[in-house]
Formats: sequence, structure tokens, C-alpha cells
Amino acid sequence: MAYNTIDLIDKAIDMAEKRKGIYKHIANDNPQNKGISIVVNTLVRGLDKNIECYNRLKIYIEQNEEVSEEIDFLIYDKILFLVNQFKKRLMNPKISDTKSLLKFSLNLEKEIYALFIDIQGRLIIKEEDVETNTYRFLSNIIKEKEEYLENLEAFANRQG
Repeated sequence: MAYNTIDLIDKAIDMAEKRKGIYKHIANDNPQNKGISIVVNTLVRGLDKNIECYNRLKIYIEQNEEVSEEIDFLIYDKILFLVNQFKKRLMNPKISDTKSLLKFSLNLEKEIYALFIDIQGRLIIKEEDVETNTYRFLSNIIKEKEEYLENLEAFANRQG
């Protein structure tokens, strides 16, 4: 079985869904805390926008097969290992205030951002690899992630 860009996008969607689950778990653990509920809803909406972006990209690739490229099995295997190691570290933290929630979510999103950069770097074996569609698509995902992180940092700063 050959792996391609869509497989990477599916991993990105899976990680976003996992983070949504963590945030919803935090809200469920604090049903009386309106602040946490508001922040969780904001975080989930942001992740929904990320997922929407990933799905649009996935549909584009599926409808334009010529832009889809295979990913070398050994490279994909290393990427899959990184993603799985990252997912194993995702736990439901004990959070009871919005400041801790924002700190946790900022750190988590920074780790995700770094993971995507690491994945992109592993796709480069030779100089021409930065011209591949897979590299470009991942660059778009990283840009989207960077914007999300900037918005999250601005939101956290406004909250105190």
C-alpha cells in the first residue's frame, strides 16, 4: 500500500479530533465553571476551523489526483512513529481554571506546530523535495497552524 498526502492530512484530522476530545473532557470535569466552558467552546471552534481546512485540502487532492504524490514508505513510517508517540502523550489533564486551560492549550498547540514542522523536515531528502506538492500542502497546513497559534496567544493575552 502506497502512502500519500491524504494519509498525512488524515493524521492531522485525527490529532485535532483527539484535542477536541481533551477540551470537551475538561469542560465536562468543570460543569459549573462558565469561564472554562467559554474557553473550551472557543478552542473547539478553532479546531473545527482547522479540520474544515484539512478537509477542503483533502477534497481538492482527491478531485485532482495529479497533485497527489506517494510518500516513501520509510519516511512515512518515521512520521507515523512520531505521530503515534505524540498521541500517546495526549492525556486529559486536571484543570480547574481558565488560566491553566489557556496555558495547557497554548503549550499543546505549540507542540503540534513543532510536530508539523518536524514532519515537513522529514519529507526533505534532496533539495528538489521542497518543490513537491506534499511539501507545499504541508506548508499550507503549517501556515494555518501558525495563524491559529497566533490567534490563540492573542486570546490568552486578552484573558489575562
